[in-house]
Amino acid sequence: MGYKEEYEQEIDLKDMLFHILYRWRSILLAMILVGVAAIGYVVVYNLITLPGERAEVRGEMQEQMRVQEELEGVEAEQQDAAAITEVKDRIQLLDEQLGELQNLSPVKYGAIGIAVGLFGMMFLYGIAYVLSDKLRGERELLERYGYHLLGTFPRRRKGKALTGFDHVLEKKEGGSGQAAEEETYGIISANITNLAKDGGLFLMTGTVDIGKLQRLTKAILPMLQKNVMLAVGADMNRTASTVESLGECDAVILVEERGTSLRGGIQKEHENIAALEKPVIGYIVL
Repeated sequence: MGYKEEYEQEIDLKDMLFHILYRWRSILLAMILVGVAAIGYVVVYNLITLPGERAEVRGEMQEQMRVQEELEGVEAEQQDAAAITEVKDRIQLLDEQLGELQNLSPVKYGAIGIAVGLFGMMFLYGIAYVLSDKLRGERELLERYGYHLLGTFPRRRKGKALTGFDHVLEKKEGGSGQAAEEETYGIISANITNLAKDGGLFLMTGTVDIGKLQRLTKAILPMLQKNVMLAVGADMNRTASTVESLGECDAVILVEERGTSLRGGIQKEHENIAALEKPVIGYIVL
């Protein structure tokens, strides 16, 4: 984990909050499930467990009252005052215990369950945020290495009804917004053209799946000038041919995926590129 010695990871509470809010769907689901489980427990307790507990306490009270009658039924001079007092105290204690055995409120326990689900999931996501080595934001490589951000694709949406919430979060987070996918290809191509200057051979590589790299390259290549050539290389940390291509190219374009690419792998890429003194014209975030 030597890469952490070069770049000390800081835990930003604002970033952690956004990390949690982006996962609000699973948090909401956990709240509902824990709340339903709490209500289910109350229903089972009221219908099955509570009547049995009440019957057990009543039975013991009746037995103690019978013992009290026997103790008080003998001649006055033969009565055991201490035993009678002890039995009376026991009966009073059982009576209080019987009074405490009331039906539980489903609403109250449902609310407690929802609160437990909310704070429990937030705590788990907070721990995951602190321990995770995954790339979180689109500006992270800019801040860490000074690489230029060529373009970023919007987060994958699960449904149109949820898009608005995530869009608001991205604006508050200071992201690049929600450009259409086709427009993002154009932005990336324009940035590469502007930074490529006299052209050359550029290696498109990263820790993402090779299929995603190939699809991205195929989409932006027709938009580039003829003097800009792209070569695709799988993760150089695992692929020897990419390391060979690194030595032959003029510059590198990194492609990483938010929430998937690991900082350790990106750091190794950075070290390999720096060792060969190859410039990185920028990076793309999927």
